[in-house]
Formats: sequence, C-alpha cells, structure tokens
Amino acid sequence: MRLSTVLASFTAIFLTCTVNAEGLDVEPGQWEMTTTMTMSMMPQPQVTTDIECIEEDKLRPEDFDMDEESPCSISEVKYEGNTGSWSIDCPVESGAVMKGQWEVTSNGDTLSGKGNMTTEIAGQKMGFNMSWEGKRIGDCN
Repeated sequence: MRLSTVLASFTAIFLTCTVNAEGLDVEPGQWEMTTTMTMSMMPQPQVTTDIECIEEDKLRPEDFDMDEESPCSISEVKYEGNTGSWSIDCPVESGAVMKGQWEVTSNGDTLSGKGNMTTEIAGQKMGFNMSWEGKRIGDCN
C-alpha cells in the first residue's frame, strides 16, 4: 500500500462502518470533516475538508475497510464513554508495516479525533500525525 493510499484512507476512515451494538453513537446524515495532517517531510500541515454522507448510527473501528488488496489489521479496540481508541497495522509496498494509534470522540452530531502512523523503511523512520473535526450539517442528499 502506498503512503498516499494510507493517507486517503484515513481521511475517509469514518465513512465505511457497519451497525453493531457496540461502538460510538453518531447521527446519520451529511457530515463536514476537516482533517489536518503533519509529516516531517512536509513544510506545512495539509488541511482538507470533505463532505460525506454517513448512513450508519455507530462507528466501529473493527469494521473500517482500509484497503481490500492490503487490508489493515485493527486491534486493541476500547470504548470509554463517548471515546473509542484502537491500534492499527497496515502493510506498505516495501514489505514493512505502518503502525498507529488512533482515537475518536463522538457527541452524536460532532466528531473529533487524532492519530499517528509510523514505519521504518531502509533504516529511515517516517510517519505522520493526523487530527480531525467533523460536524453533521444536514440530511444526506
């Protein structure tokens, strides 16, 4: 998996989940998600804003489908109140594995979260930090 694929996947991480009794409550509808990513290789943080439809009423990290060809492994999922946290391991093209820690807090009609991913390729450590804020802005079209 290329680094750009991993980054794009994390931008949309909350949009591919299924309903289950356990998880974080979220109000279905149209959501505006703003993501800020920092990397040592980039002089400025990258900020993107996307509008997406969330159709399910639960967020479950165990159900995130990052990449069908090289799926990431989600583990150590914990829910405490309205916050969920998890570890993730994703294979990259070099055969290395990107490892990360993530968390998200849902207040039903708002989301906030943060995470980081790191790997070592040819003796060089690389990675990124990401944070995001989301708010429900209406019904899905």
